[in-house]
Amino acid sequence: MAPISGRIGKSYVTEGALVTANQPVALTTIQQIDPVYVDIPQSTVELMELQKRLEEGKIKYAGKDQSKIRLVLEDGTIYQKEGVLQFRDVTVDPTTGSVIIRATFPNDKEKLLPGMFVRAIVKEGVNKNAILIPQQSVMRDPKGNPFVFIVDNEGKAQIRPILLDRAIGDKWLLSKGLAPGDRLIVEGLQKIRPGVPVKATDYKEDGQKQVPDSPSVRLDSNKKTK
Repeated sequence: MAPISGRIGKSYVTEGALVTANQPVALTTIQQIDPVYVDIPQSTVELMELQKRLEEGKIKYAGKDQSKIRLVLEDGTIYQKEGVLQFRDVTVDPTTGSVIIRATFPNDKEKLLPGMFVRAIVKEGVNKNAILIPQQSVMRDPKGNPFVFIVDNEGKAQIRPILLDRAIGDKWLLSKGLAPGDRLIVEGLQKIRPGVPVKATDYKEDGQKQVPDSPSVRLDSNKKTK
């Protein structure tokens, strides 16, 4: 009778093999799979960047959602149940330059197996006033400084210098340069010059234009990011 509960794996010895007390080879392995631990590596660079953003006030703690974690399985599907953050290790792995975040997930249907690779979505901070813009809308001057074209109140294209924070998926997170309600030109940029009248049309996420041969704009570029 095993002193712990769980699922037993394969045997490492054959019937009739000689075993002794305190031998280095285990007879078998018993693993608890409900709940299951998920260890998530986080690089020290990301950790320091997070701390910097919090200190500068660019993001705030996620509150009650801070300890909730979601998983993306190997086939790309989202694991239905949320996990709970247990702790962040304080020891850095010198081979990977990362620390371990451990979370516990309910696993009554045994979809999570020991040794499985998953991707975690951790809510470590929230910027409620963040603005995301499509990467295709960003251009750079000869010195490499980013800028975008917007539509002013007179319906003309104008250059607006911006400051980029980081990429999130196929979009840029802005630090400075745009405000909610600004009309950002997303397509037809090769035809745009400062002061040129433009006809604004709604921009679709799939990249299709509503009116051919006319610049597309996002009427409200204000979005939230986590």
